Amino acid sequence: MHRIAIALIAASSFVAEAGITKVEEFSSLQFEGFNDIQRGFVREPISIFDGMGEVLNAGGRGGWLHGTSRWSYRTRDWKGSASAYEGKKMLGNTSGAIEYRFNTNQKSFGGFFATIANKADASIKFFDGDTLVGSDVLAAAVGGEWSWNGWSSDVSFNRVSIDSQYRNRGGFLMNDAVRVSSEQVPTPGALAILATGFLVGTRRRR
Repeated sequence: MHRIAIALIAASSFVAEAGITKVEEFSSLQFEGFNDIQRGFVREPISIFDGMGEVLNAGGRGGWLHGTSRWSYRTRDWKGSASAYEGKKMLGNTSGAIEYRFNTNQKSFGGFFATIANKADASIKFFDGDTLVGSDVLAAAVGGEWSWNGWSSDVSFNRVSIDSQYRNRGGFLMNDAVRVSSEQVPTPGALAILATGFLVGTRRRR
């Protein structure tokens, strides 16, 4: 019994010290597939998550948001394209950062992401107001293939900013099937510790 208690304490410590940590795909009632957003290019913030938040282009570099089912991007030596991950539409941008703002504090954020530019990945930052909670690299492979990216935090956040690595100006990063949660999602490491504690306790009782 003591070993179970120790394992639970260790798991709690693991999560508390982790800060922003990557997590596997999770489900949430707060889900945004962008199917109801206006098609085409817009500069104004777009209401999402049934009014619980909004998404906007916050790069300050003259960028737009773009709701579309398919988008191709061509330069002199490159052509990339992507189709919506699921449903009728996805969300992209021409330059700058895509920023999610929430009316209530959240602890988990994730979705599927792809780039149609020839520069992989993006930076993601989590804020509570103007305070930076944490940051990480968002994986987005060149070629328009969708990748799951998800994070959970022991500190609440109400703003998430995503900026691609394309030519130091951002843009052409596709977002789809995004979800948030006000609860933490257990990390694989924490689940492993809990499972070990359970097995140790079971063996001792035998």
